Amino acid sequence: MAHLATAAFFRPAEWDKQSGVIMAWPAAANNAYLDDKQGLKDVTKDITTIAEAVAMFEPVTLVVTPERLKDAESRFKRAKNITLLPVDGYPKLDLWMRDMAPTFVVNDDDRDAKLHAVDFNFNGWGNKYPTGTNNSLAGIIAALRNIPAVQSWLVTEGGSLEVDGDGTLLITESSVLIDNRNPGRDKTQVEEEIYRTLGVEKIIWLPGRRNLDITDGHVDGLVRFVAPGKVLLSRPSSTEDGSDAFVQMYQEAYDILASTTDARGRRFHITEVGEADLGKLDIGRRARKEIESGKEDYPSLTYVNYLVVNDGVIFPQFGDKKSDKAALKIIQDLYPQREIEPVYIYELPFYGGGIHCSTQEIPVPKN
Repeated sequence: MAHLATAAFFRPAEWDKQSGVIMAWPAAANNAYLDDKQGLKDVTKDITTIAEAVAMFEPVTLVVTPERLKDAESRFKRAKNITLLPVDGYPKLDLWMRDMAPTFVVNDDDRDAKLHAVDFNFNGWGNKYPTGTNNSLAGIIAALRNIPAVQSWLVTEGGSLEVDGDGTLLITESSVLIDNRNPGRDKTQVEEEIYRTLGVEKIIWLPGRRNLDITDGHVDGLVRFVAPGKVLLSRPSSTEDGSDAFVQMYQEAYDILASTTDARGRRFHITEVGEADLGKLDIGRRARKEIESGKEDYPSLTYVNYLVVNDGVIFPQFGDKKSDKAALKIIQDLYPQREIEPVYIYELPFYGGGIHCSTQEIPVPKN
């Protein structure tokens, strides 16, 4: 399955067997919450709800800093399938484990495949939120779990990397080919490093958009693989304004996916799911006005930011009853053999992410 010239590792699809999921409670010292104690409390509540949903299907490892350990122990003392992982040396820990934790791969050896942890040098999404340390959280987690680490020069995040487990990767140019991550590197250099670390054969580049959100347009908020040759594409709640950057990003992604093939020569079957409507959410008039005026980032109301777990799917709901119901029907049809576990997330979208962004699965080598 690997890119024969350069690959040493292979990234399994999310729907393959998993041994668990990594999550985190954010630290109070993180810049996003320094002056927002209520926000810290609210996002912690969302994370806890997601963790408990995931734990219904498989083990959860919850990363926590020392000053929050006592509270976490109290909250989860009766929880089943949730284990705390205290970490030192990372005082500004955030909750976005898709980006900060390792990207897990297996070495490309059918007879003796072992789990490895790729460190993609998380730098606070292009230093927008500095980590405040030279330590690598991916490296810390790998060491604590006794998983061999794979070093890379590439600066990227797990939310940028969407694989089908059969040779194809989706990625946005805006989140990787950018000076705040990889200055001086061209597309060919980036592709070769992705081939080496993830073992894909074909990379499909989507334009994305810089500066629309903190991630510069991660692919896991735009389009996801459902199976090889099948994708779920997020469509803005309204597509009437052709000059809207989110509408353009969606349309560009659709056009590329509709006109290309995957690593095996398959044309893509594209299913679309409309995003939740901000106007239907109970967020208060003032907050809505600040978002619509551009003072605050537009929340991440995409339904494609779900997590596939063993025998299930952890699926977001936002409070837009019509869109929530329609999206739930779509995901049930796409994953008929899996139990769909709807989870309401109230705060994470307003901090720029969702369920997938806050989780990182650990695959089981097939041998």
